[in-house]
Amino acid sequence: MQSHQKPKLDLWLVILIYYIATSIGALLLGSIQPALGLPTVVLQLTQFAPALGVLTILLLRSRVSMPALTFDLRLRPFQPWLLIVAIALGASIFLASWLWYSMTGHPVAYTLPSSLPYPFWLIAMAQFIGAAGEEVGWRCFLQPTLQRRLGVLPASILVGILWGVWHIGVFAEGLAYALLFILLAVSLSVILGELLREAKGGRLLLSALFHALINLGLLVWFNEEDGSLLAIGSLAISGAIVAIIAVLLGSVSRSGPHDGHRSRRAQAT
Repeated sequence: MQSHQKPKLDLWLVILIYYIATSIGALLLGSIQPALGLPTVVLQLTQFAPALGVLTILLLRSRVSMPALTFDLRLRPFQPWLLIVAIALGASIFLASWLWYSMTGHPVAYTLPSSLPYPFWLIAMAQFIGAAGEEVGWRCFLQPTLQRRLGVLPASILVGILWGVWHIGVFAEGLAYALLFILLAVSLSVILGELLREAKGGRLLLSALFHALINLGLLVWFNEEDGSLLAIGSLAISGAIVAIIAVLLGSVSRSGPHDGHRSRRAQAT
């Protein structure tokens, strides 16, 4: 009796397939949005492309043999304190940027939520849904899968680079703007990587809420979408500083109890 073995795919080929599917999905979804009359200020259909990338991998999985992949969509247990930390870290990015603007005498562009063309509550809900569509791919599949191979910080940096480059439209603003945007994406990815390092559930909820809050902040503060290098530069540098602080604090919190336990053992002997 002849056995038929499934063709086997290397992990990096799986990642490439996911990324290509996600990029093509973004192109297709972006092209049909105008026909649907859906305003981009409310929701961008391209945000669901990473979910299509995950769907592509799941469909291929039944036909080919793949290395160990991680799809973490568990909702529980959810740790509310992580959400508080995430909000504080996200707010710190905007606060640091605002302080830099104030110190250098630049006015901060601010849009009143009530002046937006659609109710802010509707935009906020849609932003969360769109962010969840993205995070199904970036933080619930790609991050944990790469994390098993590379470790948390290298995986977060790589996911951040891929995430930033995936926003292909930023390159229309010039190379300097695009590089600063990618730095911001990497910084946000590193922050999320630290927040989700020991997560046993709730990855989608936490990452989507953090992502949506950042998007809403960018909607009402600063003018980085107008191609302002000052705005994107301030946000990128602030994000990098906050990311470094998050990594350092995470490292200290993980090593503290262990070092204390080891010190007590040494004193006892």
